[in-house]
Amino acid sequence: EVSVPGPSFSRGRRRSKGVPFGATTKHDPILCGRKNVRNMEKFPVEFASGDLGDEQQDYRLPNSVFNTLRQHSYKEQKQAQRLHEKKEHSTQEHVFDPRTRLLLFKLVDAGVLTEVNGCVSTGKEASIYHAGGGSMEDQPIPSECALKVFKTTLNEFRSRDRYIKDDYRFKDRFSKMNPRKVVRLWAEKELHNLKRLHEAGIPCPEVVLLKKHILIMSFIGRDHKPAPKLKEVRLSREQLQSAYQQCIQAMQRMFSECRLIHADLSEYNMLWHEGRVYFIDVSQSVEPSHPHALEFLLRDCTNVSSFFSRAGLSDVMTPHQLFNFVSALDIEASNDQEFLAQIHTHTKRQRLADTMHSTTQPYPFDYYFEESRKTSGVHPQQSSSSDSETECGGE
Repeated sequence: EVSVPGPSFSRGRRRSKGVPFGATTKHDPILCGRKNVRNMEKFPVEFASGDLGDEQQDYRLPNSVFNTLRQHSYKEQKQAQRLHEKKEHSTQEHVFDPRTRLLLFKLVDAGVLTEVNGCVSTGKEASIYHAGGGSMEDQPIPSECALKVFKTTLNEFRSRDRYIKDDYRFKDRFSKMNPRKVVRLWAEKELHNLKRLHEAGIPCPEVVLLKKHILIMSFIGRDHKPAPKLKEVRLSREQLQSAYQQCIQAMQRMFSECRLIHADLSEYNMLWHEGRVYFIDVSQSVEPSHPHALEFLLRDCTNVSSFFSRAGLSDVMTPHQLFNFVSALDIEASNDQEFLAQIHTHTKRQRLADTMHSTTQPYPFDYYFEESRKTSGVHPQQSSSSDSETECGGE
């Protein structure tokens, strides 16, 4: 009895129609594996795939593994692109994003600056760079300049709005809904505050030019070496006594003549150069009419008295005595809490008196502030609207 073999059924891949049995197609695992290895050479250069070009080695890569590697490569490439864009549009570390670099190139191309050198110091809100001064037609420029480039990441400016929103010079232009505008207002605020100090003869950097969030000032130091801060320098007893007298006199003149309170005065914001104390970082300075002005003044007095007392100076006024000396007030209290309560009471009475007996006569600098805008042909309201349009266009 002869058994006739029946038809065989394969449970594997089905043979395509018209393809002879046993013929090699493009779906062959061996060919696909070799093709996948060749296609890995098209991955980004950053993808570490190893040496796949050795002809002596018959490398093969299954489709499942190749697809997984390809998806991982795309994911890594997109993530690297996002990080690159974030770094380019941010000024968190060195504040040189493309927009800042373009502004600096324009300043150098216009001859305002001859060169931009390294970073002198960096802080939470801005970084200081040394630059060589060029020339301008209507204003002399020092041979050594300091560039204060305000950071545009806004992280540190979100909590600084209380220094601006109650300042009448910038109150109408402050917008809580547009925090990027705060950076420019912060730079402009320091410009006008420095001009007040310079007009009163208080040692401080002299303003040269403001270009958006880049403030050009005179360099306090010599031969690319910045002047040290009071925190960093070691002074003799005579020099320490002289620095203390200069500091309290400058605070008093700043309050009475400039109508300003530093609001962040400490040994870190005072420079010692050629036997003189220079005040820096006045972007947060406020006027005595500010609701928290006297609180800021008491904090400044506490920082100054504490520093010179720790430095070994004996005849240092207490914070309360220094506060009364600077403000010309006569507040007496047994402790800090009672002293601060009397400050709040005085502030409320003063604000009420200002409301009932408002005067139209501006301070000298306020007159200069408004006149400078009129001579430039820009009305304050027009300036506010133009800034908003610029911000909207820039975004």
